[in-house]
Amino acid sequence: MRSGTSSQRLVGTLLVLNLLVATCSGESAVPLPTDSERWTYWSNDQIGEFVRQMQAKNPKHCKAYNVGQSVLGKQMWSLTVSTKPDAFPRPGVSPSSLSPSFLFIGGVHGDEPVGRQLMIYLAEELCLGAGRSDADPEIGAILAGGTVHLLFAMNPDGFDLRKRGNANDVDLNRNFPDPIKEPRFPELTGKEEPETIALMNYIDLLGNSLVGATHLHGGALVMVVPFDGNRDGTRSPNPTPDNELYLYLAKRYVEVQPEMAASTGIGADEGLFQNGIIQGSSWYPLWGGLQDFFYLKNKVYFTTVEMSDNKWPSQSTLPSLWSQHRPSMYAYMKAHLEQGLTVQVDFPPGSKEESVLVRMLNPEMGSPVEFRSKTTHSVHYPVPAGNYSLRVEWRSQEVSEGVTLAGEVRPGERTTLRAEKPSEPPTSAGGGARGGGAAAPRGEGAQSRMRRGGSGKGGVAVSAVENTSTTPGPNEPKPTMFPYVKLFSGIVIMGLPCLGYRYRSSFARGRASRSHLRSRRGLSHVV
Repeated sequence: MRSGTSSQRLVGTLLVLNLLVATCSGESAVPLPTDSERWTYWSNDQIGEFVRQMQAKNPKHCKAYNVGQSVLGKQMWSLTVSTKPDAFPRPGVSPSSLSPSFLFIGGVHGDEPVGRQLMIYLAEELCLGAGRSDADPEIGAILAGGTVHLLFAMNPDGFDLRKRGNANDVDLNRNFPDPIKEPRFPELTGKEEPETIALMNYIDLLGNSLVGATHLHGGALVMVVPFDGNRDGTRSPNPTPDNELYLYLAKRYVEVQPEMAASTGIGADEGLFQNGIIQGSSWYPLWGGLQDFFYLKNKVYFTTVEMSDNKWPSQSTLPSLWSQHRPSMYAYMKAHLEQGLTVQVDFPPGSKEESVLVRMLNPEMGSPVEFRSKTTHSVHYPVPAGNYSLRVEWRSQEVSEGVTLAGEVRPGERTTLRAEKPSEPPTSAGGGARGGGAAAPRGEGAQSRMRRGGSGKGGVAVSAVENTSTTPGPNEPKPTMFPYVKLFSGIVIMGLPCLGYRYRSSFARGRASRSHLRSRRGLSHVV
């Protein structure tokens, strides 16, 4: 964690940043809060200026992105912090999937501002520390593992109006297509608000690099895991198929925060929370929420953090709330980025685009992910330490097969399992199968390797691979005959000339004897 001296340096740096002028938009610069105003709720315009100044201060590792506009035309700004050049989203261009990323979302409800404000302090630390050798080692470890995205205010109009919904009085956490209510899920219903569409497009853009996300709320002190909805509408459990993984991730946030770990609920909720965690529909069911939608549609491990029993606490409590939640926010980033399992699927040069399915074989430890690609592509699982098996299946007409991968994830490390897409079947000069050419056997060429690393550590190990085809690949040993059978076969082959000579001699003697008998019987004309 950062020392008090480091935090003071950051405050001083922020004061220097107040003198900078916005460089990435045509808007007039909005003064950032002074040192005495630091622990206040910043306006939407101040957040926009903060985002621009963070990019100006560290343009190589911190980049602004305009996710979209609210009903009233407010910009929905995000910051991406990374030490990997190909990890930044651009309009129409997704980040590389080869390393994982995590997304914080604030201000879904306009009258719950704690999350968006604490994200400012987090973004400041990450941006000013990214790529620096003298930065907090914790920041270096997180960014060595992956990328952090921060969308500060999904509902900027609600903040200005100090109300829960957006400018159209729509609760954005009830505005997504619901898997229970909508038979054509995840298709749009036509009722989605501009802010909802903007977030959908943004998460689609982040693609398979995005392994986890959380949206920050107020009104309780608890970590909420999906599903939020259920079929009967009563307060009853409806956990996801990956509930064990979700509970592990929730504990990573809660266990470093004594206040949340001790939370059991207040008022009507007293006794509902177990060690600061609850599954959504067991608390109160809701439909059309963010976390259910993105978990099912985008395979993102999405959660909700309720950060304060008071929805809009006094600004004077912001320093203590930051001290309370900072260790949890760091631990949660580390759980998704520093440690986990990556499946990297490689394609030979010139491959055609095709569908690939990656399936986690350990129960409740990750959802199947299907993608289309013709170049190297990765899928990430934020799993606890342990041994894992996964299945990679290529689904093309030319090659329909798969491999099973196995590997170990160690605490604080990320393990990468690599599977190489089998080569295309060769074709003859006559034009392939229709021209009479012989196609390579299915399954030929499938390979796998495992690479383990974390926080800059590296290593190589061998993973178990099971090919669905019985035909060996080019790098696998070809089957040979049982050695004694092989020896016996050689002896038989070498002895065949001798056996042939003896047979011919016997046949000649027998024929001469038969001719002699026929001549004695007067039958010499019979052949």
